[in-house]
Amino acid sequence: MKKRSMVMLIGTALLVSNASAAYTGPKVLLSYLHGFTGPDRPVMENLIKAFNASHPNIEVRGQAQPWGTTWQQLPSLVASGRSPDVVVINEDQITGFVARGAVSPLTPAELKAAGIDQSRFYGPLFKTADYQGKSYGVPVSSVAYVMFYNKDLMKKAGLDPESPPRTRDQFLKAAQACTMDKSGKKPGQAGFDPKNLDTWGVSLYNNWVGSRLAYASILQNGGSLVDKADNAAFNTPQAASAVQFLVDLVGKYNVARPNSTEEAELAAFSQGKVCMFPSGQWYNDRFQQQKMNYGVAFVPQLGGTKQDAAWGGSSHLTLPKQRAGYDANKRAAALEFINWMTQPAQNLTWTSTGSLPTQAAVASDKTLAAQKISGIFGKLGNIYAVSGFPWSGQVLSPFDNAWENAYLGKKPVQQALNDGVAEANKQITQARKSFK
Repeated sequence: MKKRSMVMLIGTALLVSNASAAYTGPKVLLSYLHGFTGPDRPVMENLIKAFNASHPNIEVRGQAQPWGTTWQQLPSLVASGRSPDVVVINEDQITGFVARGAVSPLTPAELKAAGIDQSRFYGPLFKTADYQGKSYGVPVSSVAYVMFYNKDLMKKAGLDPESPPRTRDQFLKAAQACTMDKSGKKPGQAGFDPKNLDTWGVSLYNNWVGSRLAYASILQNGGSLVDKADNAAFNTPQAASAVQFLVDLVGKYNVARPNSTEEAELAAFSQGKVCMFPSGQWYNDRFQQQKMNYGVAFVPQLGGTKQDAAWGGSSHLTLPKQRAGYDANKRAAALEFINWMTQPAQNLTWTSTGSLPTQAAVASDKTLAAQKISGIFGKLGNIYAVSGFPWSGQVLSPFDNAWENAYLGKKPVQQALNDGVAEANKQITQARKSFK
């Protein structure tokens, strides 16, 4: 809590440095709809207050409501000409709303006039809200898949806890070194019992979060979930090879438990029973509160060596499509609000909610250096959201199911992926009728 308070104070102090406003038009009132309804809500509300205090000719009124409610309401609000002036939309929804004509593009001229410099953001993060060569949003919040690891287990296994694995070989050796059955034997030793583990090397599980490790591994191997025509394509040789390695961690190498759940693996990591726990960075606060001796590293190159890659999620400030005759002053003011809200000072304040920096200037801030999560900051430019095509649900649901079938051994990897692609493309064919 002390670290968070310190960041909040520094961030609040920095707000003063951004007090000058670019918007010089008449006073306008902006409605701002977002889904930050948890512990992050007061942080957002304080940011809105600070913006209003430093912009006497713009008043922003924020409204927080569950994300799902916004997804249901936004199309009808746009159709009836009652859109909010600014809406936060998440990465898995934005392209769908763009394709339905519910979000307006941000032109290069508008971005430049508002002082919104795309280059200050991590490239893949900003491009998450791009579609068909146009920009539709500016990132305000970011999360990612990371690898938590137990330093005590690593040290006990003879590994350097300050040098977590980066390659597939390093990862496999570390996982094998940390795995031990209840009789004290390790994988490969005579009498080793993989069904009676005392500690194990890595957590895998069968829900959507578990499948995001498969997604990252596919990207690392040069694969993708979709092809250039945005049809499902997660059954390529690159994808099958990447997923096969993960499945082999269970059945071949015996360093992960079969048929496990995220909740079971989370408990095991908290109890010191598993060495490496790949999952969402949102668990960082939990492990801090438990006072575990752990580290946080970027996801190792498990799938291949084409590129570093990890799954990420993000939220973007967008301008919904408005009725004819919409006040140009309001749009200019909304762009000023977006620019201010995404400045480094405000983003530094926002990291107190557990969000990752959206830009290198914030990641390099010395006030964050002591935080364990800073172990991934050097790779934040390699975080990729599932976005860029409007039928993300039609791709992700079959992909998640394919991962589960492969991980649980219900189907061979290639068959599981083939079946998933077939189902996804069947759903995409129907979904195309709903998008422009």
